[in-house]
Amino acid sequence: MAVEITPEQEIWVTTREGAAATGYNSQYLEKLANKNSRLPEAERLIKIRKRSGLFYELWLPDLLRYIDEIGYGPHQK
Repeated sequence: MAVEITPEQEIWVTTREGAAATGYNSQYLEKLANKNSRLPEAERLIKIRKRSGLFYELWLPDLLRYIDEIGYGPHQK
């Protein structure tokens, strides 16, 4: 269910925005971001950054590529 984007649309999204864009569960994306944050930056599947110590932002092109290549996880009900 990945959405095609152009380079000018490449943006950072919160886990909730990523869930809305992909159909994945926001809690799953939160856990995925947390798991990736513990890896060295060169080994991360998705570029992430933590904002205000409260929430993660995910690089949308990496998130869409992850869904296309891995393609599993809890979807929204």
